[in-house]
Amino acid sequence: MERLPALTFVVAMALLGAGCRRAPSPERAVGVPTGTVVLSTESQRYIHVETAAAPPASVQHTLFARVAFDERRVAALGSPVGGRVSRVHVVTGDKVRVGQPLLTISSTEVGAARAQVTEAREARMLAEQVAARAALLVQQGAGSVAEQERAETALAQARAEERRAGQSLGALGVSEAGGDYVLKSPIEGVVVERTVQAGNAVSSDAGAALITVADLSAVWVLADVFEQDVPSIATGNAAVVRVAALGGREFEGTVGYVGDIVDATTRAARARVELKNPDGVLRPGMYAEVEVKGPQRAVAYVPVSAVLARRDEFYVFVPQGTSSYAPRKVKVGRQVGDHIAVVTGLEAGERIVTRGAILLDAEANAAL
Repeated sequence: MERLPALTFVVAMALLGAGCRRAPSPERAVGVPTGTVVLSTESQRYIHVETAAAPPASVQHTLFARVAFDERRVAALGSPVGGRVSRVHVVTGDKVRVGQPLLTISSTEVGAARAQVTEAREARMLAEQVAARAALLVQQGAGSVAEQERAETALAQARAEERRAGQSLGALGVSEAGGDYVLKSPIEGVVVERTVQAGNAVSSDAGAALITVADLSAVWVLADVFEQDVPSIATGNAAVVRVAALGGREFEGTVGYVGDIVDATTRAARARVELKNPDGVLRPGMYAEVEVKGPQRAVAYVPVSAVLARRDEFYVFVPQGTSSYAPRKVKVGRQVGDHIAVVTGLEAGERIVTRGAILLDAEANAAL
């Protein structure tokens, strides 16, 4: 509503109180909607009526966002073995390739795993000799078939144990050759965090990563979508990402994901825009704005001054004739400048009160 000088507002209220009258009950005034306010001719000058505008075909949503790691391109590495760090090969900021050593760890677990492989191999070789001897004795008629079957069963068990020991050693990422355990990078990227020093003791059950490597050639931009805007944002929508720290530089992408839940505190879902970052200027943690164009859900646009709130509901006043006005319940959407979208309850082209609605509302409430 346009601001009236304080004196004018007081005078308007006084005149309206004298010139407005609530319509009689339906029994005495058939066809007059409940809550209708009837004005005198003098009070009409405080009321301004306009036509509800048609909304645009689409609406631009501006979302607050931040740059984040692409979760598929991050490796948070711990140690699969317990031991002590004997050497750290990288520092934060180093670029690493696939298979490049990051840490060297002296570990008794690695030695024990290698010993199990050696023992299992020796047991298998012995079982092969026993089985071969039993088969030869049976062939020569000097041995029993039962002894041969027992030897073959023992050989099968020995081979299975050798395979298990080898798989256990392989799971640690080490070979049978002697030496300490070396933690290597599984991806190409940059060391973005290191929490370990030479001499630190490490264990395989520690929850924190020792070294984190990230590939920053692509990043995610995570935007907050407030719940009333969620229906308008969909996977595949074109998006423009603008980063203030880069002088407002813009990056074009598409919405790759819209969250399935709304955060109970922020009342927003999380949307994701995936961007290529070949020059590395987009850094995780940067703030950004995301503009997404979505379908229009509103049926009309009206001035903010036309909409009145009563508890958790919203109303506008609609002219009923030359001097009467009735409240109508509406559902509103997002505000754009000095206008607000109406989702239901009104159609574009209908006439509504845009100035003086608060005076009508006061009179209607006083008569309740």
